[in-house]
Amino acid sequence: MLTVKKTTELSRAEVEKINNLFNYVFKRNRNAQLFFDMFLNTFLGYSYHVLLYEGNELIGHHAGIPFIYNRDEEHFLVGLGLDSMTHPKHRDFFNVRDMFKACEEAMATDGCVLRIGFPNDNSYPILKKGFKYKDIGKLNTYFLPIKISGVKPNIKMLNPLSRLLSACIIGLSSFSRSKRVFSYKYGKDRSCFDDTRYKWFGGVDYCKIELDGIKAYYKTQIQEGVKTLFILDVWPISKNGFDKIVRVIYKKEHKGIDMIIYVGHLPFTPMSLITMPHKFEPKHFNFTCKPLVKDYFDDSIYDINNWDVNLSNYDLL
Repeated sequence: MLTVKKTTELSRAEVEKINNLFNYVFKRNRNAQLFFDMFLNTFLGYSYHVLLYEGNELIGHHAGIPFIYNRDEEHFLVGLGLDSMTHPKHRDFFNVRDMFKACEEAMATDGCVLRIGFPNDNSYPILKKGFKYKDIGKLNTYFLPIKISGVKPNIKMLNPLSRLLSACIIGLSSFSRSKRVFSYKYGKDRSCFDDTRYKWFGGVDYCKIELDGIKAYYKTQIQEGVKTLFILDVWPISKNGFDKIVRVIYKKEHKGIDMIIYVGHLPFTPMSLITMPHKFEPKHFNFTCKPLVKDYFDDSIYDINNWDVNLSNYDLL
């Protein structure tokens, strides 16, 4: 049995069941407060939840978070699909398909015209072939290795070399001169995005920088044993401004971290970070979408160069 509810309509018992399934499937420890931090802090004040039951047992859940995006200067409603999960004993194509379809229909009823997602490599072919999602593109990973032993503990003796390398890269990035500000056909509505997105996961771990009219957010956490500083968002975007932000963050934080990472699509090659080849990326970020209203978009929506996209669009951090 499928049930579709808004976050504000869920009972405490339902939230507990969703979290119990989430923690079992993803080996995490999400509590009710973290759940509400994410799903209530949206443009609409709620998100969408599809609950799949067998009897009284919750065996599946899929969620959609609404955002306002801009197409040039026109606003439109986008749904980010996430938290797709089924109990291992009940995993089949039709259960997942039915949850996706129910969520898409509920969001479309409220005026959502597009669904976006970042499926992992296991889910990616299912979304494309089974659910008719289309590629926008793959996000790039840019990084700065500061303490190499954080990545490979057995080569601790190379830490001085990696520190020297990172300091040289940061120093050379001061020669980044281009101040051309890039704009995107499809981007987040900045009038409300920052006020809601950075309340997720408790909100307290996000750091904000404002410098020369540029705003940036970052967060530090242990990722697979590596103390990593993730730059989530930089706006407005220019090569000079991006490299300047990285230098400021490096100067402030480099003594206590192993690595700096930015995941997104940049219309230039930064001087402050190294572009990681896709085949070496520890995680692939597949950016996909599915229009929910016929003829609302043209094919420009399937070109990642038209999108302002990075980790802030996603629910990883």
